[in-house]
Amino acid sequence: MPANHILIPIHDFSAGGTELIAFRLARLWLAAGRRVSILAGAGDGPLRARVPEGVEVHILSPERPRSALSRLRLGRPMALAARAIDPDAVFIPGNFHFMLGRALRAALPRSAIVAKASNPVWSSDWIPPAVARALVRQGTNGIDRIIAMAPSLETDVVRYVTADRVAVIDDPFLDDEAVIAARSAASGSGMRLLTVGRLEPQKDPRLAVSTLKALRAQGHDASLLVLGGGPMLAGLQEQIARDALGDHVTLAGYVADPAPYYRAADMLLMSSRFEGVPAVIGEALVTGLPFVATDCSPWLTALAGNHPALGTVAMDRSPDTLAAAVIEQARRPAPSVAQIEAGIGAHRIGPAAGAYLRLFDSLI
Repeated sequence: MPANHILIPIHDFSAGGTELIAFRLARLWLAAGRRVSILAGAGDGPLRARVPEGVEVHILSPERPRSALSRLRLGRPMALAARAIDPDAVFIPGNFHFMLGRALRAALPRSAIVAKASNPVWSSDWIPPAVARALVRQGTNGIDRIIAMAPSLETDVVRYVTADRVAVIDDPFLDDEAVIAARSAASGSGMRLLTVGRLEPQKDPRLAVSTLKALRAQGHDASLLVLGGGPMLAGLQEQIARDALGDHVTLAGYVADPAPYYRAADMLLMSSRFEGVPAVIGEALVTGLPFVATDCSPWLTALAGNHPALGTVAMDRSPDTLAAAVIEQARRPAPSVAQIEAGIGAHRIGPAAGAYLRLFDSLI
């Protein structure tokens, strides 16, 4: 039986890779003749304008704006609204919304509920594994399938939930029509580094700034452009002033289309503490831009290990180690179109959209 009506629950329209990919999938699901609805806890955020035409948008009333504990209060009102919408399938776009699964299952006992593990299922090392597994089982109760975003990430998901609840669908950060471009190698001097991501602890933008400081202390003429907004903005501004980097770091805020910035940069710098399949890496590589990253994702480590022309993963989080990785990567030839396609070609959106529809249909 086909899932004719698919619901995507989100907290709000804040800038985020998981929400943006969900909107891209929604566009193809509409094109396949399915009906798609978005249920949001609040209507604010820059991604509101990126909702595809034809998607039905529902906002909770009263709205539940994002706050430190707001996720804990979303379940009941989301469930009541979802029952009225009455979808055949629910697509939970990332870990942030996992805890909605239990309430949605109670409200929609016959609907398929699928959630994407957009980050590691569990990222804290200080809780014993058995306790972590119990907490994840409780937190994902009601979800039929949890999606690992690449084969290299399946093992992490299966550590916490049973294998029969896990499926693998390559995360679709590439549009089918995206054309990969090549470029010349970075010169190793006058390096223009780019960081893209929300200014929050997971992304650790302070480390990116500290890496630039280490590069300049070693005599390298380097600059850093940071795209993204968030709660760490004020602290980041203080760090830049304290380190006298005001002439070399630019905080540009959120931009709807980072592609021109990828093309203008020499290297993408990712300083995250943890990631799943970071879409910004793929978006940068489409423009030929190589990367240097922390060891924040098994997918990223596998990508760099199998395709070293594309980027380098630093094995510790010190600014000096990241700076050394930047210099090492800058000395390599720029990746070719064939090398980039081999590394990320599996992440185009058409096959993923179809795989999700087949999964939804099989669970009805």
